[in-house]
Amino acid sequence: MKITNKLLLERLQHLENNQYAESTIENYFTDVKLFLEWLKDKNNLHAISSEDLRLIEIENRKTILWKTLTPKTSIYYTVRPTISQQTIQSKLTAIKSFLKYINVFYDEWFDYRKIETKRIKSDYIECLTDDEFQTFKSFIWTYEKYRINALRSQLLVNIWYTSWLRLSEMLNLTIKEIQNKECRITGKWSKTRRAFFTPSTLEILDDYLSERSKPTPRTGKDVIKSNYVFVSHNSWYDFWQPMKKNTVCERIKKYSDELALWKRITVHSLRHSYATRLLESGLNIREIQELLGHCDIQTTQNYCHVLKSGLKSKVMQVFT
Repeated sequence: MKITNKLLLERLQHLENNQYAESTIENYFTDVKLFLEWLKDKNNLHAISSEDLRLIEIENRKTILWKTLTPKTSIYYTVRPTISQQTIQSKLTAIKSFLKYINVFYDEWFDYRKIETKRIKSDYIECLTDDEFQTFKSFIWTYEKYRINALRSQLLVNIWYTSWLRLSEMLNLTIKEIQNKECRITGKWSKTRRAFFTPSTLEILDDYLSERSKPTPRTGKDVIKSNYVFVSHNSWYDFWQPMKKNTVCERIKKYSDELALWKRITVHSLRHSYATRLLESGLNIREIQELLGHCDIQTTQNYCHVLKSGLKSKVMQVFT
């Protein structure tokens, strides 16, 4: 059986039909394509057939991945020399999933179960206390040269800390959705949940929109109306287009590095902080599950941590 571009596109369509997240589909497709191109170059093949997809080749691919340098475009470029174990396992999972697809729809007999793709739990993610979050927000104000950039970043982190949106959901937010104080978000697996926006978010949004009504300071370009909240107002080629994911992650990483707080601040730590603060406020885990839009309550528990900073005082209250 020949492994053709048509087959890859059929697999892409299969993922879309099963309502996989757009980012998951893109990663699966890219990882499988890179594997097939590597296999073709390695063996000087003009075309790849199912007989070429042997377990030993997948093991060789794993060895190559372990030595792959962290790309310069990654926010972890200065943090780790090679790509992470989680990234490697994700790429192997994409290959394993592709082989399983061929088995089911084309009656091949790949023993894909022998491909080891253990799920690797991320390191414990530190959560921010309210004081630490306020310090972080204040630092953004002093770090950014232009007021419009500072307000945009403050709005981003404030929504993460108080409303728990995924990055892709955040970048698709419209102004009207926040002004309505709540909206319906369709997340993974087409599951819908409600997101609420706090008075602090509305206040920062008003300031940000006021600043957006003026010519941008860096380019001097006139304002272009956009329904999206988070837009680029610095560069020429994507002026007033929705921000890119990498741009946001790199900016948060830069703030965290410059602030040098004893704990690392990331998009994930801000979202985990939201769930943790709800838990500490007295909401039960089932209510938090509904707010986070999780199908499995175990997933919700992974987002909720006990803030260690208050443990000592609580113990002292019990054992007076």
